[in-house]
Amino acid sequence: MNDLAPPPTAADLRRAEVIACAAQLLVEGGLGEITFRNLARRMNCSTTVISHHFRNKDEVVLETYRHVNARAAAMRDAALSDRAHGAVRAIEELLPISPAQRENWAAWLHFWSAALHDPVLAAEHAVGLYQTVERVAAYLRSTGMEDDAAQGAAQAISNALYGIAIQALFDREHWDEARLRQEFRRTTAYALGPDMAARQV
Repeated sequence: MNDLAPPPTAADLRRAEVIACAAQLLVEGGLGEITFRNLARRMNCSTTVISHHFRNKDEVVLETYRHVNARAAAMRDAALSDRAHGAVRAIEELLPISPAQRENWAAWLHFWSAALHDPVLAAEHAVGLYQTVERVAAYLRSTGMEDDAAQGAAQAISNALYGIAIQALFDREHWDEARLRQEFRRTTAYALGPDMAARQV
């Protein structure tokens, strides 16, 4: 039995191109920039090309949000695959340190406010947050931590990650890489207790 996924079609590739373009427009100017006209202008095509692949702007926005979340999940899973360090050290690599990480955080944050008023986006948002906590908890359990402790520690690590990343995005002048790492470790040490935090660095 062949479990390989079929190769993407031309339509799949075109949809992916539109979504990548929408994600870039989002980072540059916010959700208001995602329009068929702006996408067509950026991609040097007609709006008909965009409407051929997407029914409306809402569909583009939702798919862009899923794209941003998938990109963040891939970064998270790659960080947690590095067993040379503990969970705190692995997750701290997801802070908005590199340009790619800052871009993804900025895109995600644009969606955050929209999710407050859109049940579909809110559901996507909740799933992403839940998956991050569960992925970190699974990592901690794999190191021998008990289930309850792993779940609590994962929630604390996730809370620290999101809180510090958001502060850094709004105040980049005062949040360089060294401070991001220092505050993340300090906050997780406070939340987890210094002994547990030390084991996860």
